[in-house]
Amino acid sequence: MVNIQFKDNSGVDTRLAKKLTLLLRGMLLPNDRQACINSLISMGVTIAGFYCTAYLLESLDMCTGFVIGVVSMLCGTLLYQTVIDSSWSRYRQTVKKMKHSTDEDDYSATSQSEMSDFSTEDDSKDESIYSKLCPPLIGAMVVILLGLTWNEFAAAGASAIGRLPSGCVAFINDGIWVPIDGCNESSRGMAYRNYGAASYGTCQPHGNSYVWAWKDQPSRTHCRFGHRNEARLKKALSRRQVVFVGDSMTRYIYHASMRAMGITNSGEYDATGPKHADISNTLWETTPIDFKWAPLATDQLISLKEINRQATGSAGNKHPDLIVLGGGAWDRLHVYASDEDRQSHAATLKELAKEMKKAQDSYGSAVVWFIPTTINSQALNTEEKRDHMREEDMEAMRAVYARNGILSSSSFVIDGPAFTNSRASESYDGVHYPIDVYSAGAQILFNSLDWLLPPGFEEPVIPPRIGKMANPLLGLMMLILVVIGLVSFDGFLGFSYLASLFASGVMPHLLQEEAFATLHQQIGVSGNRPPPESLSVNSSRRKVELAKPKSSKCREDLDEEIAALLGGGSPSRKGLKAKSSSLADDDRRSSRRGQDNNTCNSSLSRPSM
Repeated sequence: MVNIQFKDNSGVDTRLAKKLTLLLRGMLLPNDRQACINSLISMGVTIAGFYCTAYLLESLDMCTGFVIGVVSMLCGTLLYQTVIDSSWSRYRQTVKKMKHSTDEDDYSATSQSEMSDFSTEDDSKDESIYSKLCPPLIGAMVVILLGLTWNEFAAAGASAIGRLPSGCVAFINDGIWVPIDGCNESSRGMAYRNYGAASYGTCQPHGNSYVWAWKDQPSRTHCRFGHRNEARLKKALSRRQVVFVGDSMTRYIYHASMRAMGITNSGEYDATGPKHADISNTLWETTPIDFKWAPLATDQLISLKEINRQATGSAGNKHPDLIVLGGGAWDRLHVYASDEDRQSHAATLKELAKEMKKAQDSYGSAVVWFIPTTINSQALNTEEKRDHMREEDMEAMRAVYARNGILSSSSFVIDGPAFTNSRASESYDGVHYPIDVYSAGAQILFNSLDWLLPPGFEEPVIPPRIGKMANPLLGLMMLILVVIGLVSFDGFLGFSYLASLFASGVMPHLLQEEAFATLHQQIGVSGNRPPPESLSVNSSRRKVELAKPKSSKCREDLDEEIAALLGGGSPSRKGLKAKSSSLADDDRRSSRRGQDNNTCNSSLSRPSM
C-alpha cells in the first residue's frame, strides 16, 4: 500500500513565521558579538533619549498635543535616518553573501527576486530626493492623522470615568423613579435558589418597587451620575467634618446618608426615641457627621452663627467642610400668619444668606440647601396643617426662600420636589415619605461632592509582601512545561505533537530543524538528521511524500502505480520506458509482480500512527 502524505498549509505558515522571527532577530541581535552589543547599546540609548525628552517636556509644562506631535515627528525622522545610514550598506553586503552561498535552500529560492533588486554596484546615484523624503513624510502624516483623531475623541467623545465637573449641576436633579418588576422569571429563580421560595404573592402589573435613575445626558457633558457606595464615600469624606442643620425633612436626609455610609439601622422607626434632638456620629474613626435640630429659620440662623463663631474664636475647632441646611415647613405652619411675621421671616432669611456666604468665603465650607419635599395635602393629619401647610402654601414658601437669596447663596441646591413629586401619594402623613425615597436625595448630594469638595484623602496603598501570591506547586508545573517545550522543540509546550495524530509530517522537531537549517548552515553547524525527502509532481498538484521501496522491482511497480493514479505522466524509470516499447515485456513484468507481491507489500505498508 502506498504511503502518500499530503502537506497542509499549517506547516508552511509555521516555517514562514519562524523564518520571519529569525530575520527580525538577526536584524536586532546579529550573530556578530560586537555588532550585537552595539545594537543593544543603540536601543538602550534610543529608549533613554525618548524618556528624557518626555521628562523634559513634562518639567517645562509643554505636554500639549501640538508639541508632542512635533517632537514625535522630529525624533522619528532622526531615528529613521540613523537606522538607514548605519545598516543599509551592511544589509546589502549580507544579501550579496547569501545570494552566492544559499542555492538550494527554500529561503533563498523564495527571495531570489528580492535579492536581485540589490545590486552589488553603487546605486547611490539613483537615489532621488523623493525616495529619501517619502518614508519620513508618510510617517509624519500618520502621526498627524492619529493625533487629530485621538484629540477629537478626547475633546468631544466619552472619556474615562472621573470626578464630575461643576457643569453637571444643571442635570443632577433631573431624574425619574423607574418601576422595577420583582416578579419576573429572573427574580423568581433567584428567590428559589437563595431562599427556597416557590412563587411570589405580591406582584403588581407595573412593578412593586422603584429605583431612582438619572436621565441620559450627552457624553460631551461628562455627567456620569451613579450610585456612591461606602467605599467611594469614605474616600470623599474621610478626615472631614459634616453637619446637617434643619427640620425633620433634613433629618431624614441625614439618616439616608448614614445608611449609605454603612450605618444600616440609621433612621429606623422608633416611637420611644427622641424626635426633636441633636444626633452625633463618627464614621471610620476620622469623620464626625452630626445633625442639629433647627426647624425654624431663626434656629438655623443661630446654629450657623454658632458654627462660624466657634471656628473664629478657637484655633482647635475646625470649621465643617460640608454644611447641609434645610427648612421652611415649620415657618409656614407656625410663624407666617401675619404681615409682621412675614417681614420678620424675610429679614431672618437675608441674614441667614449672609452667614451662608460667610461660611463659604471665610472658611471654605461647602453649603448645601435642601428645598422641602412635595406635600401630600390630602394626607395631612391635622386641621392646622391642612389650613397652612398644603402643597400650594409650600410652593409659595419655596419662592420666598429663593427671593431672599437662600438658593443663590448656596454652593448647591438639592431639589426636594424633583425626587418626591412622582411619589407624593406614598407620603403617609402628608410630609414624610418611606425611608427609601430619601436615599435619592442622599445620592444627589453625594454626586455633587465631586465639585463641592476637593479630592479626598486616600489611604496609602501598602503593596503585598513578596511571595504572598506565590504557589510553589504551580511554579513547579510551569517549570516542567518549559522543560517539555525546550526538549521537544515546541513553543506550545509539547501540545503541538497532538497534531501529528491527525496529519503526518508536522512533527515540531522536524519543522524546527528545517526552519533553522539556514542559520545552522551560516554558522557551520549541521543538523541532527537530513530534511525529509519529498516528491514534487506539478505546481498545480499537491505535494506527496513517498516511502522508499527496498528493491528495484518494487520501485518499478510503484512508478507504474503513480503514473496510473495521476492519469498518465512521464516517469523517469527505465521500466516505464520498456513498457511503452513492448507488450511482451508487460506480460513478463506482470508475472514477476505476482511473485514479488509479498515483498512490495511489506516494504510499502503504511506506518502505524
